[in-house]
Amino acid sequence: MQVPLHVPLEGPTEKKGFFIKGPIVAIAEVVLVFVALGSIFTVALARLSGGSVEGGSVSAAPITIGLVIGFVLLLIVLLILRGFRLLRSDQALVLSSGGRYLGTIRGGGLIWTNPFHSRRKVALHTHRSTVQHPFAGMHSATADVSWKVTDTSKAINVAHYDQSVKQAIEDSLSQVGANASPEQFNAALTQHLGEIGVTSTKVEVRSGRIAL
Repeated sequence: MQVPLHVPLEGPTEKKGFFIKGPIVAIAEVVLVFVALGSIFTVALARLSGGSVEGGSVSAAPITIGLVIGFVLLLIVLLILRGFRLLRSDQALVLSSGGRYLGTIRGGGLIWTNPFHSRRKVALHTHRSTVQHPFAGMHSATADVSWKVTDTSKAINVAHYDQSVKQAIEDSLSQVGANASPEQFNAALTQHLGEIGVTSTKVEVRSGRIAL
């Protein structure tokens, strides 16, 4: 099992989310499984033995309690399993509850988090999006933008990063117009991408004509 590496948070509004190293919880999980199965098997053996101890019948109460304890522990084991997540080094896990941002976990490895919280994996590697925007007079501008997610605290408001980034590029091109300078486009793009926690790493804009 991989132990999660500590990776500093990057976005200005990010905060560290709660997690426990996965191998530690996995060991506790195994212990619970053995205790649960031991409790159930003990009851089963008592019943198979004829239900008598020293000439008297075994009380139903201890048997019932043993079964209840065993099955409750198994339910707890299943619940704990829901909290495990395996992260690559280029991924972050964003925690939220009821639409409220709770924190971010960065770094690779096996981790365990609260199974009742919503958890979303976000890719941190560099992506590339290309958008062609038409202008009047059959003119167009094509923007090639390399980008990456830097502020994962905004991830709970972004359904699909690819679509949101393309929309931000489209809005930026429409805002600055066909005759804008690269500086004007970059300023507009930075603003729009910042709203979804994304930063551009390379921007290229080409002018041309709309293909018929």
